[in-house]
Amino acid sequence: MVQLSAVPDPHAAPAAPVGARERNRLARHRAYLRAALSLVFAEGLDALTMQRLAQEVGAAVGSVYTYFPSKGALVAEVQREAIERLATSAALLGADVDRALDGADDDAARLAPVVAFGRFWLTAAQAYPEEMQLLLLLLSDVTESVPPEEAGRVVPAAMRLLGLAEARLAAAARTGALGDTEPADRRTIALAAALTGCVQLRVVQRWDDDLLDPTATGRHVLDALLRGWGAAPGPLDTAHHVVDGLEAAAPLARPIPEGTDP
Repeated sequence: MVQLSAVPDPHAAPAAPVGARERNRLARHRAYLRAALSLVFAEGLDALTMQRLAQEVGAAVGSVYTYFPSKGALVAEVQREAIERLATSAALLGADVDRALDGADDDAARLAPVVAFGRFWLTAAQAYPEEMQLLLLLLSDVTESVPPEEAGRVVPAAMRLLGLAEARLAAAARTGALGDTEPADRRTIALAAALTGCVQLRVVQRWDDDLLDPTATGRHVLDALLRGWGAAPGPLDTAHHVVDGLEAAAPLARPIPEGTDP
């Protein structure tokens, strides 16, 4: 089984500096990915072809193939980039939650990072519309536009994103803020799947703006899950107050500082 918590060590030694040629190659690669992401957001996955991407960036098709050997590889790289950006933003929020708690050691403090991740998932489409839309498109893509042989490009990014929630859920269970009757990885998948379904309500929200509000429904589902896993009402409410304070100061889906690699 893939371990969701198998994320990179943040204290690992930094990579060796790269030369000008490699920096140019990485910049070109990133430019291709950003153009592809915008194209998918505007026109859907079917519009993303090697020829169309070459037109968008003003390059020869052969140049695109030097970076991506196939459309499957290209789509996989676009998905990886989108998920990495979401994971980086979620990690920034997690760090902000820890600073806000300032060493507090009670059930509310253990639940606050889980609540923050859930609410991040519900609001990420506001700060990262292209990335979240691509994630939702690919989760619902029945044509398997990312072939199995290219999955290795995407899985580490997805594990990093989900691992952020799994680590917090596991900690809450170890310390008694949640029950320990289920593994944290299964809870993580249930949480992500349930909240993704809530986010999809935006497609039909115009039919009933109140009843089909994705954020309000998502908050209800998040609380129902956490209470079902053993969260007490008082600490859960306090955890929401902590996240409310952060949201009042800045979007929960933090912008990634310029120059930060996702």
